Amino acid sequence: MAFLKALISCLAVVLVMFSACEAREFVVGKEKSWKIPSDPQNSFNVWASGQRFLKGDHLVFKYDGKTDSVVEVNYDGYKNCDAKKPYALRSFNNGDTKIQLKGSGPFYFISGNPDNCEKGEKLEVLVVKERRNGQESHISPALAPTPSTTTTTTTPTQAPAPAPASGGNSLKNGVLGFAALVFGIGLVTELMSEITKMNCACVSIKFIHNHNPLLLLGFKYGGNNFRLQTTVKTRPQKLCHRQSYVIRCEDPPQNADFPRYFSKKEKKPFPIPIVELRRNARQRTKDRKGKPKGLVPPPKNGLLVKRMIPIAYSVYNARITLINNLKKLLKVVPVLACKWCNEIHVGPLGHPFKSCRGPNSSIRTGHHEWTKAIVEDILIQVDAYHLFDRLGRRIPHEDRFSVPRVPAVVELCIQAGVDLPDFPTKRRRKPIIRISKSEFVDADESELPDPDPDVPKPSILTEESDNELVVPSNAEETVLLAEETLQAWEKMRVGSNRLMKMYPVRVCGYCPEVHVGGSGHKAQNCGAHKHQQRNGQHGWQSAVLDDLIPPRYVWHVPDLSQPELQRELRNFYGQAPAVVEICVQGGAAAPERYQPTMRLNVGIPSTVKEAEMVV
Repeated sequence: MAFLKALISCLAVVLVMFSACEAREFVVGKEKSWKIPSDPQNSFNVWASGQRFLKGDHLVFKYDGKTDSVVEVNYDGYKNCDAKKPYALRSFNNGDTKIQLKGSGPFYFISGNPDNCEKGEKLEVLVVKERRNGQESHISPALAPTPSTTTTTTTPTQAPAPAPASGGNSLKNGVLGFAALVFGIGLVTELMSEITKMNCACVSIKFIHNHNPLLLLGFKYGGNNFRLQTTVKTRPQKLCHRQSYVIRCEDPPQNADFPRYFSKKEKKPFPIPIVELRRNARQRTKDRKGKPKGLVPPPKNGLLVKRMIPIAYSVYNARITLINNLKKLLKVVPVLACKWCNEIHVGPLGHPFKSCRGPNSSIRTGHHEWTKAIVEDILIQVDAYHLFDRLGRRIPHEDRFSVPRVPAVVELCIQAGVDLPDFPTKRRRKPIIRISKSEFVDADESELPDPDPDVPKPSILTEESDNELVVPSNAEETVLLAEETLQAWEKMRVGSNRLMKMYPVRVCGYCPEVHVGGSGHKAQNCGAHKHQQRNGQHGWQSAVLDDLIPPRYVWHVPDLSQPELQRELRNFYGQAPAVVEICVQGGAAAPERYQPTMRLNVGIPSTVKEAEMVV
């Protein structure tokens, strides 16, 4: 049922059109003239997106041969508006140029005048080739949705008809489209009725996804991205067209697995593969070649990003609110922590799973010893070195004990603009003067007036002591507190993610050490597996949000009236971040983004014998 709901909200099936195979002629441009477009809506690529070019068709360029020309170039020439060799393939200046598209694939045309090309006198077309006898036919992407398209139409739609072409036959069936509006067999009935209207012999539709495919009514569903393959055969032409669409569905999948657990012997993979990073670096170097250096934007020039300062204060206050609310919720929601390992459980009784990896776990056969949990067990505090100057030199190994350490989220907020009296930091008011990649000097700020100390700053919350806590007295107050806690959790994570895109954060690939800055520190304090071979040095790489704010997953208790989980039914239970599970048991609604991992839509067998019957 969840699959069908997602299907209705995100699917609109587009059936491709067919046209005759004879060569056709297209006069280039909406204005039927090869010149600088008078309006961006009349650009040549906009015009080309409404056409379907086949192998053997002709493009007709009409222009003034005394002042303009047409040059066929490769992609680099098209991108840089360079009509010189080796980018230029063919050049024409007769004023009425007719070019045959002899092959399939992309073709690029630009004006011989670089100024005209820069102003939009350029054309990119994609030529497809047809095959008869029901073989595969490549369809122009101008008719297909792009991979980032989100399809949410729930009413039948009609696609635009192709532009007429001289020397070709008229389109017999036109362009037909429809939306899937029904459940189950009704969906198939609607599909077959549309096939009958199109006078088609067969239509096959397939969803393809790489993660956990679930076969249902001929559709493979398993996540947020789909690749749709349609095969259409028409009776009159006896042609078969096959096309792939990528449709993004905003609804979450029914179930989802957690990221793979990496042991201490493994190095965490890069968020972006190293091959991709190197390829992007080479491309950036190539794009900068021959171009003047632009101004360095903040925060690389030493200044703060002003629009991020309110976000930094919001993240800092959300963290304080989260800590204060968790202290209150722990008074009314039972949370247990293992005495020997870092595993916790939300509920009056600990789970029976033998997953303890603490000291002497073999003697206890993996059983946990549960005690009452505290806030530090739920909200893991990842510390990082506080930098007085975030552009200063890297912290050497000898200074590792003289530099203070603060929570990494707090350090990120400080570097983004939060002023804390206990942790002073250097605020520049003029951009630095860069000498080399690793050397710079501060600009002279002596002529600037002194900062006004009376300028009001955003308010900063403080943590409440145990004596100041106001515990909720009834169920309604508990629900309100749980909802407020969830909002603070989401605000802290979303805001931190935005700050990390502007202020870089590094993490060790072997241990949980985090450093807020462009490059990691030099302290040799890595204690991961085989750290002696690296002399305790960290393997720094880009951090992700879960490195900065570990979610610490716990088992979700589906029925609070029967909190005891069964060891034999472990595969049927879901998990959620500890903060989310506490709020859900406190009465808050489970956020939609966490429902797949919590497996709220999975039916749990009542007995072990019933579970053995599940395939």
